[in-house]
Amino acid sequence: MSKIGIPRVYWRKGAWRYMCNDRQKALVGKSWIRLGVTEDEARAEFHRWEERLFPKAGMGRLFDRYEAEIIPRKESEATRKSNRQELKRLRLVFGECEPEDITVHDVYSFMDARGAQSKTQANHELALLKHVFRFGQRWGVCEHNPADPVQKFKPRVRDRYVTDSEFRSFLKYTSPWVRRYALLKYKTGLRQADLLALRLDQLQADGIHLRTSKASKQAIIPWDDELRRLVTEIKADNLARGRQGTTLFCTRLGTPYDKDRFHSRWQYGMRKAMQEGCIARFTEHDLRAKHATDAEQQGLDVQANLQHSDRRTTEIYLRAKQVLQVSALGADAFLEDEISAIQTTEK
Repeated sequence: MSKIGIPRVYWRKGAWRYMCNDRQKALVGKSWIRLGVTEDEARAEFHRWEERLFPKAGMGRLFDRYEAEIIPRKESEATRKSNRQELKRLRLVFGECEPEDITVHDVYSFMDARGAQSKTQANHELALLKHVFRFGQRWGVCEHNPADPVQKFKPRVRDRYVTDSEFRSFLKYTSPWVRRYALLKYKTGLRQADLLALRLDQLQADGIHLRTSKASKQAIIPWDDELRRLVTEIKADNLARGRQGTTLFCTRLGTPYDKDRFHSRWQYGMRKAMQEGCIARFTEHDLRAKHATDAEQQGLDVQANLQHSDRRTTEIYLRAKQVLQVSALGADAFLEDEISAIQTTEK
């Protein structure tokens, strides 16, 4: 910071002068800008130059173009929606910067601050920022990608496995609505977004027809007696409470559940099960993990069941849930005398 409180302003050759960075040199065609002899004169002159030196929304314009041209081309609606939310966060921090002025250090500072709130969201936003800069390079907006060298956080992989005993107790003591949802979740292994968006026209003669939200893959879950009965009960419950909407899970008015409403119902059912059944809390997503782990033990195609595009994702998912089997060592022959001596002493 210079004496008059403006960065990059120095007393040089009998006057206060502003030293341009490389981007500003290209904008105004000079390395130094004479501001004036007195401090007041220098501040006033700098204010007149400020708009040209710092044209706002350089990154904002890049974000706008990415949002208008790239996000709509992504296959998954869930990805498009999450990208728009991530872009809002990035705009708050980088929206009024120029691409050339953003450094690797700036991106790491963002990650440190954002990671204190959520390491997972910080990783998602970093991935999007890298992608935005890659298109900025492609469009000639910037030469370098300051986000590329920045490393993601390595969040601790959740290894919670819901045992059969816990699940039975949960189903016994939770609310009826959550019980039916949990059973359908366990049987199908579907993501929450896909279950809540499941439409009645997807319930066809040969099974439940799907196009998953994340991978946009087509799939069919064939009917069995238990699955048919469960779906019938869910629809009957909808009619008993109000009306049946276009989605299998719906509110009293027949409208689909959003995440907040679903979360409220799930948490109510979980609290009820914890109080009455004395079980430890687990998440809705843990049932997808239980489905995967149990499917592997039954010899099923877990990658297909989870609709993963990459087998490596499935392997990581399963390894986190596997419980290690530890074998106790037998007492070797040379320990027999010592064991006998201990037993004699105790007598």
